[in-house]
Amino acid sequence: MSITKLISASILLFTSVSFQAQSLINGKVIDKNKVPVVGANVYIKGTIDGASTDSEGVFKFNTETTSKQTLVVSSIGYNTYELNAEVSEMHNLIIVLRDQDLDLDEIVITASTFSIGKSTTLKKMDALDVVLAGGSNGDIFGALQSLPGTQKVGEDGKLYIRGGDGRETQTFIDGMHVLFPYTSTAENIPSRSRFSSFLFKGINFSLGGYDSEYGQALSSVLPMETKDVASTKFGVNLTPVSTGGGGTYSWGRQSLSTNINYTDLSLYNQINPDNYHWEKDYENIAGEIQLKTELGRNSIHKLFVSADKTTFIRTIHDDLNDNPDRNFGLNRNNYYINSTFTTRTRQNFHLFFGSAYSKASNTYDNALYNKDQVNEEEDELHLKFKVEKSLTKYYKVKAGFESYLKNYDRKYFDTTGNKLQDLGMYQNLYSSFIDNQLKLIKNVYTNLSARFEYSELYKEFNISPRFSINYVAKDFQLSGIIGKYYQSQENEQLISSNHFDQPESSIHYILGGSYDLDGTFLKLEAYSKHYKGLGLLDDDVYTSDGFGTSRGIDFYLSGKTFKNKLDYTFSYSYNDSKRLYKDYPIESTPTFATKHNVSLALKYTIPTIRTYFGMAYSYTSGRPYQNPNKSGYINSNAPEYHSLDLNLTYLLSKRVIVYAYATNVLGRTNIYGYNYSEAPGNDGFYANSPIVNPRKRFFFVGIFISLKSESAYDVSSF
Repeated sequence: MSITKLISASILLFTSVSFQAQSLINGKVIDKNKVPVVGANVYIKGTIDGASTDSEGVFKFNTETTSKQTLVVSSIGYNTYELNAEVSEMHNLIIVLRDQDLDLDEIVITASTFSIGKSTTLKKMDALDVVLAGGSNGDIFGALQSLPGTQKVGEDGKLYIRGGDGRETQTFIDGMHVLFPYTSTAENIPSRSRFSSFLFKGINFSLGGYDSEYGQALSSVLPMETKDVASTKFGVNLTPVSTGGGGTYSWGRQSLSTNINYTDLSLYNQINPDNYHWEKDYENIAGEIQLKTELGRNSIHKLFVSADKTTFIRTIHDDLNDNPDRNFGLNRNNYYINSTFTTRTRQNFHLFFGSAYSKASNTYDNALYNKDQVNEEEDELHLKFKVEKSLTKYYKVKAGFESYLKNYDRKYFDTTGNKLQDLGMYQNLYSSFIDNQLKLIKNVYTNLSARFEYSELYKEFNISPRFSINYVAKDFQLSGIIGKYYQSQENEQLISSNHFDQPESSIHYILGGSYDLDGTFLKLEAYSKHYKGLGLLDDDVYTSDGFGTSRGIDFYLSGKTFKNKLDYTFSYSYNDSKRLYKDYPIESTPTFATKHNVSLALKYTIPTIRTYFGMAYSYTSGRPYQNPNKSGYINSNAPEYHSLDLNLTYLLSKRVIVYAYATNVLGRTNIYGYNYSEAPGNDGFYANSPIVNPRKRFFFVGIFISLKSESAYDVSSF
C-alpha cells in the first residue's frame, strides 16, 4: 500500500471512529418563570466541550465523552446547575436555573447612589461618556446635574443636592478629601471641576444615606477612583480658549503621567463678548502629575499632585447704588497632593492608608472698595486608615480612623493699606468609624454603622449612627435608610462668632426602589432631611439656633432604543425646602432651592461616520428671591429656567477627536433672581437688575490629537 493510500485510509478510519464516538447534547435553559436564559454557559465538567444558549435559551453541542459525566450550566445572577448522568441521556433537557442568593462580597446596593465608570454600582459609563453626555460640556459636575436630586443653580455651577447648598456636597479622590474641587470664576459665571473625567475609572455619586466612612457632608458625597497603571501615550489639545498636552510613560509595573493646560479667555471674549468689562481676561494654568506603582499582585501605591493658578480683573459697575466703578481682581493659587496605598494580606484583610493635603491662597484687590484688599488662606491635611474583611459569607466589617486638620486665615487691608482685620482659626477633627454589613436571610441585607467624631473647635464628641435595610433580587431592589450627618459651619460665620455650641447636623430618611428590565432602568426614591445647628444671625452674632427641612421625590429612567444607537436618560425631582438660617427673619425657602427639576439627555451614535450627537434639555421652576417692594420675606419667584444644550463628537481618525458643544442654543435669558438698590428711590420703590449669566450662549470647539497611541487622545492623557 502506498504512503498516500495509507494516510488516506488512516484519516478515513480516524474520522469514522470520531464520528461514531460523538454524542449530541442538547436542551433548553429557563428560569423559574419559564423565561429563556440567554447566554448561559453549558459544558461537560473537565472538558472543553460546550456551548452557550441562544436567544431562545436553546443549546446543543457534540462530545466524544461517554458513560456518566457532569453537565454544568452557569449564568450571572443564577445558582450554578450540575447534572450527573449518562451522556446518552442528555437529550432534549429542560434545565431550570434558580436566582442566585448572593454573598456580601457580590452584592451591590444602589440605594440613593449613581455611578459613572468601571465601578460595581448602578450606572455603567466610562470617562468619555461624561464628555459625550449632552449638557455636561465635558465637566464631571455638569454631567451629574442631569441626575435626579440635583438642582440647577446656573450662576454657580456647583452641586446642590436635595435642598442642600453647594458646600454640603463633598468630593473625595481615592477615598481622600478634596477641599477645593471647583475652578475659581467671576461672579455669575458657573464653575467647573478642577479635574478631568479621564483621570477616573469610577465616579460614585451618593445623593444621601452614605455609609460611615464619609463625614463632614450634610447632603451628599462624590467619591472618585483614579485609574490604575496606564499604558504609554502622549497627546495635545487645542481650543479657542485653551491649549495643553501631556502623556503617560509606563515601565514594568509603574506609570508616570503628566498633564498641563493653559486657558485664556481673551480671544474668545473678542469673538463672543459677554456683558462684563474685563481689565484682564480670565487666565488659568494648571498641571497634574500622577505616579502609580503596582507592588505585587495585591498592592498599589498612587501619588497624585495637582496645582493651578487663576487670575483676572473685572470692572464692577454698581448702577443701582451709584457707587464708583472698581476693578475687582483675583489671584488664586490652588494645590492638592494625594498619596494612597492599598493592599490585601494573605488572610484577605484589605488595608488602606491615605493622606491628602489641600491648600488655596487668594488675593482679592478692590474687594469692597477701590484700593482695599483681602488676603485669604485655607489648608487641610486629611489622614486616613481603614481595614475591611469578610469574616463569613453573612458578615463583612469595615473600620477605620481619620483626622482632618484645617486652618483658615483672613486679613483685610483698608483703602490706605492699614490692616483692619486679622482673623484665623483651627478646626481639628478626629474620628473613627465602623461599618457592619449583614446578610439576614435570602435577598435581605442590612448595614449598621456608626461614626464617632471629636471636634477641638466645639470641644465635644458626636456620634452618627446609620442604618439601612435592603431587599435585593436579580432585577429589583427596595431600600430603606436612616442616618445622621455632621458638618462645621461656614468659615465666614466661624471667624465672626464664638457663640456656636454645636456643628451643623442633618438626619436623612430615604425609601426607594429600582427595577432593571432588559436594560431599561427605573428608579424612584422619597426622602426627608431635617437640619439642626445651622448658623443663624441674631443681633449681629451667629449662633447654632438655625434649623430646616427638605423633602422630596426623585424619579429616574434610562435605557437604549433604535437598535441601541440612542441612549436616553430622563429625571424628575420634586423638592420642598425651608430654612431658618443666616440672616433669615423667618423660616423660608432658600434662594437656591427649586420645587420642580426636569432633565432629558440623549446621545445618538452613527457608527458609519464615527460621530456622536448629544442633546440635553433642562427645566426648573422659578428660583425664590426677596423683593423689598413687596411685603413678606423671600416673597417672589424668578421666571422658569429652560436650556437646550447640544454637543457633537467626531472621530476624524484613530488618533484625532473633534469635539464641539453649545449651551442654551435657543438663546433664552434665564434669570436667577434680582439685585436691589440699598435704598428706595423718590418713588418709594427699590430699583433692581436681574441676576443672569454674562452671555446667553457658550460655544466650544476642540481638537484632541494622540501623538503615540493606537486610539484617540484621552483629553487629560491619564
